[in-house]
Amino acid sequence: MKEFKKILNEDNKTILIGLLSILIILWIILYIIPGFLVSLFNTFLGNIILLISLILVSSQEPKYGIALAILFIVLYRFSHLKEGFTWSEESGQKFIELQNSINPKNIFDLKQIKQQASQDDVDYFLKNGKWFWSKEVEDLYKELLDQNPFVRLYPEDAINDAKTKYNQTIIKEILSSQLESLQQNEKNNAEILEKNKDDRDGLGSYSFSSGLEPAL
Repeated sequence: MKEFKKILNEDNKTILIGLLSILIILWIILYIIPGFLVSLFNTFLGNIILLISLILVSSQEPKYGIALAILFIVLYRFSHLKEGFTWSEESGQKFIELQNSINPKNIFDLKQIKQQASQDDVDYFLKNGKWFWSKEVEDLYKELLDQNPFVRLYPEDAINDAKTKYNQTIIKEILSSQLESLQQNEKNNAEILEKNKDDRDGLGSYSFSSGLEPAL
């Protein structure tokens, strides 16, 4: 019995040492190559490597396979916390070249854009020369454009131009901010009208309260 416990303890030590070694190697790889984890989960070859590893481990010991699957899920979530989306190096170069051609006067921060647009998004842009917008976003853009007294552009022309500069994620943030500002202005105007509704239809009462006589 003692010999069995001793063997069991030795096996546990071996497992812990092996797990610690894997974690240390993984940490070193992530430190040296920051994009490794993202690439592992977002490329076909990386997915194949993960799948084969999971199958091999599960075939030897199912419970270790389950543990490895949980580890992969945790790492996948971690890889998408701050890294944003991963583009191929070729896509990034083509994006800058195309933007230099379409919008030569604008400067685009590739690092920020990768936080907002996926590989599929940039593939659409490279193919069509503009970002994809949903119909709901286009309709909201037109609505806010119609309510802007300082901008008078044909809606389709304005949308097509904006699509060359703003991906859907950032344009939604911009439109949301403008919509909030517009609603706040409407609220303020309504409060002013409510305050002055009994004040000679908004003309004010200065001439009367100041003692001036009306001209006859």
